Amino acid sequence: MLLAPASPLVCLPVPPPAAPAQHPNFAERLFAALRQQPAQEVLRWPAAQPGATPLRVSGAALLARVVAWQQALEANGPLPLGAPVLLAHPGSPELVAALLAVLGLGGVPVLPPADASARTLYHLLKAERIGRAVVAPGTQRRLGWLGRLVGCRCVAAPAAAGYDDWAGPTPGAVATPVLRAVRPEQPALISHSSGSASGRPAAVRRSHRVLQAQHEALRTQFPPWPGQRDFPLFPNVILHNLAVGTLSIVPDLSRGKLALLDPARIIAQLTTERVETLTGNVFYFEQLLAYLGQYPATFPAVRALGVGGSPVPERLLAALRSCFPRAVCYVIYGASEAEPIAVRAATGPALDPRLGYCVGSPHAGLDLMLYEPQPVWQPTATATDLGAPAGPPRYQAGEVLVRGPHVAQAPGAWLPTGDFGYLDAAGQLWLTGRRGAAILVRGVGHYQLEHCLRQLPGVAQVAALPRPDGSAFDVWVAGSTTAAAVQAASAAAFGPGLLGRVSHRARLPVDGRHFSKIRYDLLR
Repeated sequence: MLLAPASPLVCLPVPPPAAPAQHPNFAERLFAALRQQPAQEVLRWPAAQPGATPLRVSGAALLARVVAWQQALEANGPLPLGAPVLLAHPGSPELVAALLAVLGLGGVPVLPPADASARTLYHLLKAERIGRAVVAPGTQRRLGWLGRLVGCRCVAAPAAAGYDDWAGPTPGAVATPVLRAVRPEQPALISHSSGSASGRPAAVRRSHRVLQAQHEALRTQFPPWPGQRDFPLFPNVILHNLAVGTLSIVPDLSRGKLALLDPARIIAQLTTERVETLTGNVFYFEQLLAYLGQYPATFPAVRALGVGGSPVPERLLAALRSCFPRAVCYVIYGASEAEPIAVRAATGPALDPRLGYCVGSPHAGLDLMLYEPQPVWQPTATATDLGAPAGPPRYQAGEVLVRGPHVAQAPGAWLPTGDFGYLDAAGQLWLTGRRGAAILVRGVGHYQLEHCLRQLPGVAQVAALPRPDGSAFDVWVAGSTTAAAVQAASAAAFGPGLLGRVSHRARLPVDGRHFSKIRYDLLR
């Protein structure tokens, strides 16, 4: 249970950065950036067939499609301010244009959960009282019956008059989309969490104020440069790139689904597209590294890469540095409601996994609070000190709560992240566990144990859950390692007696968005 805000364990205030220029509608920033570079390529989308020419989208062409979508959405009447619009269109430049169109009209784009079924869409339409849905022409008839059940009109955009293709306009003036003023606190975007805790993705509502602040936080943390070529796995980064004028080269995923990732296609893009920066999650980079283990290559053109979405093991960071020798590897810790929370540049030697997962310094402008104090064991030269009264010093861990301008909560309210961790002497945030599994066993959090066991050869996945009485951890492993090896590694790291049952599974359950977060609720 969340404790009262009056007595936090740790509260780390950081002076906020200088306030950016105010834009009442986040679409204003996007439209202005596109109008400033009408002939410049802003988006490169992979072709439907492998080996075909990718779709190159200029600023003017994207603005033209935004206008086409706005006309289609309001063909039967104006879209009321704040009206939700479901984006049921497959991933494509059309989806990007439709999202910008809804924003400009003052509506609220609603992105459904990953791989949403017809049943999920039906309940979403009812819960959000959605009256319009953006769909592809081929699915308009198939989804029309679903919309009619709840009074929702499915909209597919017509061709944009005067524009032969996405690459650029015929001579003439650049299209000007409708831009309506909105209140800063009006919802601007509804997306969904990964649902890793319960399997039920939760709606995340970001206002125009929060979208502006999240954009500024990313721009401050990772300043863009002219001509930057970015390779974003996370869709929200595309919006950020459009606002700063960075080219987004979209990864070549079959049907846009991470589950259908073909590493060979991604590696080919990294080679031919001269990518300079890229972001992804643990599953994504593990698949690329497995391929590169068979077909070695390095990418000296890459200057920076970011890993996030779930805890990032030190072993993964070391492997990435060998394949991207000139890149700075960043661990990016955040949530849909707060992007980013902390960032770590992993430039030095690997850190001790017994300490948990280091995610770096909290972002400027955030207040960070730790609740539910727990004494976390810290390793010394002798692991036999584990839990001893005269043992090593301990940090006090608690649930990580944040608040600030780029946090999607009511002003002044704290956002509970569900992660537990502590701040070390240098102010670096370390994660030790996840809500629902955060009971410490003799001062050790389950993330600390899992991180150590992930270093073992033959461990593809690992999860540890404390027993309700806190007497030991039960462990689940996917991979070729033996139970005896798991027990021995735990004893060497933390002393004997920490583990209970060790079970093997072919694959551990994970979330359906990042394929990296363990579904602890499905283990027992």
